[in-house]
Amino acid sequence: PTTIDTEFLHVPKKTNNDTPVIGWTGTHSTGKYLAPIISALYEVSKTLNFTFLYISNKAPDFEIPNIEFAKWTKESEIDQLNRIDIGVMPLEDDQWSEGKCGFKALQYMALEIPALVSPVGVNSKIVDNGLDGYHCQTEVDWVNRLTELIETPELRKKMGLEGRKKVVAQYSVKANAENFLDIL
Repeated sequence: PTTIDTEFLHVPKKTNNDTPVIGWTGTHSTGKYLAPIISALYEVSKTLNFTFLYISNKAPDFEIPNIEFAKWTKESEIDQLNRIDIGVMPLEDDQWSEGKCGFKALQYMALEIPALVSPVGVNSKIVDNGLDGYHCQTEVDWVNRLTELIETPELRKKMGLEGRKKVVAQYSVKANAENFLDIL
């Protein structure tokens, strides 16, 4: 399984944001996966204030309400991720996405960030819908779940703690040490 270093790398150090931060991380070429939620972000921005943090190797070539670009570097990645209050991982429902490993969702969860994901491939197994994040299939799902989490900081905190607990127990380096040793 994909593993996360929860002891030395993916350590939660939350920043207290005055405005909730919705975030996404990935290479510029995978920014296309945000297309299905752009209209949902516009809809939410009509009534709620948020920042959308886009962490990537290049600035986006599309518009999202209240977007802030942060250039990805290995050295700043975890600090940038720790700024996020709500992590998103939309995907297309296709064969390529079926094979993705869910790393983004695991990173968010390891850092106590509730993950909103398209329930494609392992995402539907990694995120327990309603416990440590949400499965979002339609624009209405994205609007409702983003709205709920923006408006309810205590729910974000609760889901974030559940996500961290799951990653440490099932996806951390420590939890998977025996699996790796058995392979060797």
